[in-house]
Formats: sequence, structure tokens, C-alpha cells
Amino acid sequence: MLARAVEALDCFPSNQTWVLVGGVAVFLRLGSITRPTADADTVARSQAALLDELTGYDYVAVIAGGEIEMSVGEGVVQIDVMDLNDDPLPVDIERRAFALARSEALRSATREDILVKDRSGAVIARAVVPLASIGSLVSLKTVSMIRRPHGNHPEKVGSDIHDLVRLVGGAGARTVADEIASGDRELAVWVADQITRAFGGDLRYTLVRLRRNDRSAGAQALTDEDVAATIILGDELHERLAEGTPEAS
Repeated sequence: MLARAVEALDCFPSNQTWVLVGGVAVFLRLGSITRPTADADTVARSQAALLDELTGYDYVAVIAGGEIEMSVGEGVVQIDVMDLNDDPLPVDIERRAFALARSEALRSATREDILVKDRSGAVIARAVVPLASIGSLVSLKTVSMIRRPHGNHPEKVGSDIHDLVRLVGGAGARTVADEIASGDRELAVWVADQITRAFGGDLRYTLVRLRRNDRSAGAQALTDEDVAATIILGDELHERLAEGTPEAS
């Protein structure tokens, strides 16, 4: 699946501004596949412009809205193309956080040379892909963790938490806090509050809840230390945001 996704993304037009997010981006940033996923997710500065160009290819079909199917070799890859949607910003706090997180993903994107190898070490897929930073992926996963229970796929909240915990553990809570705090302040405050609310209680209960929601081997292998790093992220974010608040005169 990963090789096909990379091949499909290699066909995306380079004259459009877009960034890879979601589970595939998490795998690439971590350098390992931590759970199964069936599709790829992207954010485009202009969904309409990107879709208009993609649908001009005979191997691309639009399923619905921003979802497309791309024929790659003998298989098909589903890709979600999300719009930036930040002008004007939504009033609803969760939708607003989602828009801000998408904006940060586009802003933080770096073009990475992606290689996918088989078990023998042979390269089976290669592409240069604009990839979201770890900090912006953590923000997006925090938004998904909060919004998912009320959406079309509430069962995926476990994988969102799994990705979030792995990202924080892989990069380090303080490093992630530095990046998020240096970006949009409104988004950073929201992420800090949600992380603290979701992970700041009983550590053992948080781990049990995660394992119940995500039955994958990766989620079952998470330890107290893995989850504790995410709790530290909330604390570190609050600390940095407090340091950046001007004192009242």
C-alpha cells in the first residue's frame, strides 16, 4: 500500500500547492509503518484547482467531494484532497482549529525524497513529496482525536491517538512543543488544552482506553512511558505559551 501511495503522489502536479498529511505522512516521518491504512490524505491550498488538474488524467476518478481514486499498476489508491478553507476562518472552535492546523501543515511542509524499499532493500517506489512537519501532524491528530467521535468514522479515534502518541514519542515532547508554540498561537493554545484534557488524568486509564479503541499490534505495544511523553507535551506547551504572554502593566 505504501509503495502504491508514493507512486500515486508522484503523479500530483508540481505547480499546485499541497502537502501530504494523515497516516501515510506519519509513517514517513517516523520511518516505519505503525498500523494499517487504506488511503492517503492531502491538504491543498486550492482543492478546486488541484482536483481540476488531477481529473484531467485518465487514471484518476473522483469518488465524492475531495476524494479521488488513482490507478497505480494493478491497484487503486484512494486519496483525500482537503481544501485549506481558512478565509474566512470558521467560527466553530473545532472547525477553526482544523483550518488553522491545515494552514500550519502547508506552511511547515518540506519537500522530501521518499524511497520505499522491499525486504531485500531494493527501491520499489520513489517520489519527492511535500510532507507536513511532525508538529503540524500532531496538531492535526489532536483535532481528529477530538472531532472523530462525532464524525462518520468514530472507530478511528484509536488510530488517531496511536499516531499522536507515536509522533510525540518519536520526536520528543519538548521538540514538538517548541515547533507548535512557534506557530499560530491560537492553535497552540487549543492543542495544549486538548492534550492536557485528554491525557492529563489517570495514565493507566488513558492507556487502557487507547488499547480498547485501537486493537492493532502497535497500539497494544504502547507503554506508560509512551503515553507519559504526550502528557509532558501538554505541560511543555502551556509553559511556553505562558512565557510568551506579556505581563499586565
